[in-house]
Amino acid sequence: MSDVRLAIVRYLIDNVDHPSISISEVSHTVRRVFPLCELTDWELGHLIARSAIDAGFAIDFDATES
Repeated sequence: MSDVRLAIVRYLIDNVDHPSISISEVSHTVRRVFPLCELTDWELGHLIARSAIDAGFAIDFDATES
């Protein structure tokens, strides 16, 4: 499992009590942990969405971090 995917899974585990996740919030978190991540925003968002859906989360595509 790639380090980026592992960071996404850890984020999901840490937020398992929330029924949905924000793609932008997870993306910002991953980019803070991996500032040199070579994935485009679209690729990262796709990986986050796939991981979240596989784990049973609902996806909020338009939310922004508060």
